[in-house]
Order: sequence, then structure tokens, then C-alpha cells
Amino acid sequence: MGKIFDAGQEATGFIAVGQFATGFIAIGQVATGVIAIGQAARGIIVVGQLAVGFVSLGMLSCGLMGAVGMIGAGGRGLGLIVPLVPRLRDARELPSVSGFDELTRSDGSQGWVQARIEIAPDQSVRFYEGVAPLPVRVDARLRRLLAKHSGRTLLVSLSRRGADWVGDGLMEVPESRLKNPRWWAIWAVQLALLFVACVAFWLAVVHPLADGLSRVLS
Repeated sequence: MGKIFDAGQEATGFIAVGQFATGFIAIGQVATGVIAIGQAARGIIVVGQLAVGFVSLGMLSCGLMGAVGMIGAGGRGLGLIVPLVPRLRDARELPSVSGFDELTRSDGSQGWVQARIEIAPDQSVRFYEGVAPLPVRVDARLRRLLAKHSGRTLLVSLSRRGADWVGDGLMEVPESRLKNPRWWAIWAVQLALLFVACVAFWLAVVHPLADGLSRVLS
């Protein structure tokens, strides 16, 4: 069994502190560990100016699963991080959508329905669910905007005002990314970069980390 704690220019131990530190917990200018903290850190959970690991936090941050940093790449990330794992769905949170009949039977005073926008011969705006127009009024603030979306299907916010329902909000229905060739090209690039990142992670992190931990345990 190696050292529980080691400190020095080249430190190797379960807890290692030094200029070049290798251990389960490594803290140093260049740190390699399951948990690594340093100017240049590599491992599983890493923090450093240059951080390369499974989960990373740093100025230049590269995390196979996730990365947080000013710039870098990772499976998912916060900051100017290039995402390497394709996202099939739009990242926006969509409201819960119900049918108009279901909404009117509920006790709620507001809800969202999916409806088609049509302009009637008298230039009034109507919402259609299927072939039947919905018995709702349109908020005056939306009329000009709705005229630009004639024929489109949108998410419409309806609010109960007395005995009537009024359309007072809109949201676009996001297009399925699977139907857009542009997203297939982006995903192909992401997967190629993810493969390169996996190879680099094995060579630059897993192999030296396994070698270092074997020295710690020997």
C-alpha cells in the first residue's frame, strides 16, 4: 500500500500535494487524480485553469460528460462550451397543452391549446382546432401579430374572463429536429468530435490516471 499522504515537488499518494501531484485526491500545479485541482488538472472530477476530465470546471474546460468554463468542449456545458452530445429536442420548456373541451371543463382559469390561425372573410382572427372554430375572443393586442401567422398552427394561451375565453398569448410549436437535414449534419460533426474526445480522454486521462493509481496502491 502506498502513502496515504504525500507532499513535495513530485507527490504520489492517496492525497497528494505538490508541483506534480498524482493520487486519488491530487492538488498541485499539474494534478492527476480522481479528484484533481491545479493549474493543469486531469482526472474524473477536475478543477483548474486547464481542466480535462469526465466532469470539469476551469477557464479552458474539457469534460467528457459535462464542462463548466469560459471556453471549451464537453458532453453538456455552461459557458462557451461546444456541446458534443446531440440534443434531439429543442431546449426550450414548453407549457402543458390540452384540448379546448378539456380546458373548459377544468377548474383552471388559464391554459394552452394547439390551434390553427385563420383570417375570416370579415378580417376577424379565429382559432381552429380541427375543422371547428373555437368560441374564444382574441385579445386586441394580438390581432395584428396573429394576422402575420395566418394558416399556421401555434400554441395559444387562453384565459377565462368571466364567462368567456380569451386568446392572450402565443408560442411557436418547435419543428422536429429529426425532419431538418441541417441538424443531421450538426449531429454528425458532434458525434465525430465526441469520438475524438473519447480517444483523447482515454490517452490523456484514463491511462495516466490508472498508471498513477497503481503506483499509489503498490
